[in-house]
Formats: sequence, structure tokens, C-alpha cells
Amino acid sequence: MPFGLLSYDDASRREDLLSLLKDLSPLGGNYLTGNLGTSVARNTLHEWVTYHQTRPTSVTFSVEGADASFADLTMPVRSNNVTAILTESIKVSNTERAIAIATNQDPYAFQKEKALMRMNAKMEFALLNGTRASGSSGVARGMAGIDACISTNFTSVASGTSLTVAALEDLLQKSYDQVGQEYVADVVIVPMVIKRRISAFTTNITNYVNETDILYKNISQFDSSFGPLRIIPHRDVKASGGSAHIYALRLETFRVAYLEGRQPSFMELPDNGDFASGQYVTEFTLESLAEKASVKSNGWATTQ
Repeated sequence: MPFGLLSYDDASRREDLLSLLKDLSPLGGNYLTGNLGTSVARNTLHEWVTYHQTRPTSVTFSVEGADASFADLTMPVRSNNVTAILTESIKVSNTERAIAIATNQDPYAFQKEKALMRMNAKMEFALLNGTRASGSSGVARGMAGIDACISTNFTSVASGTSLTVAALEDLLQKSYDQVGQEYVADVVIVPMVIKRRISAFTTNITNYVNETDILYKNISQFDSSFGPLRIIPHRDVKASGGSAHIYALRLETFRVAYLEGRQPSFMELPDNGDFASGQYVTEFTLESLAEKASVKSNGWATTQ
């Protein structure tokens, strides 16, 4: 039946393109880059000293009138890490910058903004999982991350072991046994599957929340036998094959050391073609000032 003109038959219709772009990329929430202190490195091999005395397990009393006796004194120990370079580059043609796009934003500025997000995510991953490499024979230098720095308090449980209140406190006990009370681990960084496990704790747990119209299923602070403990879910903690990792950290004992003058910055690259280009660059390393205060454990169940 003739109608005249239906929109379906109109080949001159323009597309309806919303001038909004929702970015759902999992690049945010970088806890370490946002919470670790910073310092300055002045060479690619960055060094510092640490000091640790063990608590006595027995004492010898002195005879009345005895001469003074002497024992070897504990000296500071030198530790180090290597600075590593991270870059994130962008390149946009001048044609792309000239045409109209949905968001009405300069594509170069847009890509610069997203490159910074990628840079921050890379830094976060390196601070936790970085592997040390000296940089010899043309190989890029690599820094040791928190995972590689914790050596004293490292345990592996049987693959697929479920985390319990007692097991979490056993991990904290390892920190308590090594350092003074004021330096016991107070932040636990875990994959989301372990965070969910902690939120499901019922044994030896007292819940002080009581609101009839809200159901709470979250534990962000756990008051352990050793003091308040913050629980942080982290995307970069390993959680595969029934071998999830758990880190109990004393955050103040780790710092990000930027090579002097090499804090994250953006540099425009030379215009040698019909395009605009630039890159973010930084050079940094991780300072581990007292790894005995922190704990690493793996083998935990990756299922609820």
C-alpha cells in the first residue's frame, strides 16, 4: 500500500552517534602508586642500608664486681635495586586530528590522557611483580617488585588451601615475630577472590553493623590480634591455578625511588612527518627498607 515516504527507504539519513564515550578499561585503582612514599635515586643501581637486631631468647647475668665484657655489634646491611625505564608512546596523524569525531575532542589529547592511564597501570604492576635484570648486553634493566623483595616471611601452602581467620592471623604472626609491634604488617593486598573469602568470614568474627534495611557483605578492615588490618583487593596480585597470592605489608617500609629528573613526564617527539607524536617516560625503582616486616604467601584457593 503506497505510503509516501518511510524512514526505512530514506538513503539520505545520517547516523545517530552519541557524543559521549564511556571508558570501562580496568586501568584505575592503582593502590601502590597512590600510597607509597617517594624518594630520589641518583644512579641506576640504587642503594640503601637496613638495620635489624634479633630479640634475646636468653640472658646471662653478670657476677658482682666483674669486668665489662664485649660482644660483636650488629652493623647496618647494604641493600639495593635497579632503576627501570617505562615508556608509553602515542602517534596520531594530522588527518585524524582534522576530521570531525564523535566526542569533539582532539584525538591527540585523548590518546595522551589514555596513555597516562596505561603508564600508571604499568608502574603499579612493576611495583608489585617486577623482576630484576641488570641491563647488560642490551637487555632492558628490570626492577625487583614487592613480590621479589619479600624473602624472610615467605610461605607456600598446599595448592587450593582455603583462607581462614586462623590462617590469616598465622601470616601476621610471621611479621610480629620479626619486627617491633609498631612495624607489624597492617595492609593485606589480595586478589578479589581472596577479598571475597575474607568478607565471608564467620568464625571468630563479631559484626558491629546492625541496620535492618541494608545487608553488608564487605570487610575492608579486619581487627586482628595484632591490630587493625586494611584489606585491599588488587588486580595485579597473582590468582591462577589454585595458587592465589597474599601479601601482608607494612606499607611505610616500601618507597618508590625516581631517578633524579626522571619522574613521569610527557615529551613531544620531533615532527618528521605528517603526524604528531610523543611519549610518557619515567625511570624508577622500589626501595625495600625492611622486608622482614612484610609477608608473602601463595597456594591459596581461587574458588569460594
